[in-house]
Amino acid sequence: MSFIGFELIAKRAWTVLPGHTFSMSILWNKKKIPSSIGRDIYHGPGLILPDKRIAATGRIHHLSENTINHYEPLQTAPCNLICRPEFPLENLRIELLSSKKGIMEPIHQTAVLLWWSNENNHIKKTELHLDPQSIESNPPDQYFMDLSFLLGKI
Repeated sequence: MSFIGFELIAKRAWTVLPGHTFSMSILWNKKKIPSSIGRDIYHGPGLILPDKRIAATGRIHHLSENTINHYEPLQTAPCNLICRPEFPLENLRIELLSSKKGIMEPIHQTAVLLWWSNENNHIKKTELHLDPQSIESNPPDQYFMDLSFLLGKI
């Protein structure tokens, strides 16, 4: 069995404000995998430093005064790997929804995706730099990242 997951990682400092919400999901052949839906809800202000997680797939995580560790840099919880569908992959996309003004700068300049895979208990992490031409933006808060270049590697 094979498992996959994705995380959105800051490459520059990101400011988050109370109410900022990010939701990520995997679209396999243009169909959303329900177990891949991840949601990150920021209940307080903060600064996410470079190389820290902003959002991830496969779980819901609330970040508030009660759930963050004040001795460590602000970041959300890691992704939960989900079971990869068995039917052949023809199209792979990540859907990212953000609350209003959650993403102020072009996402391809300020973040990367981490692709996690686990096949036969061999965990692999791959950093994916975002090509601006592979990102479809539906203002004001929806982004689709085309990862079809991974076909044959998943």
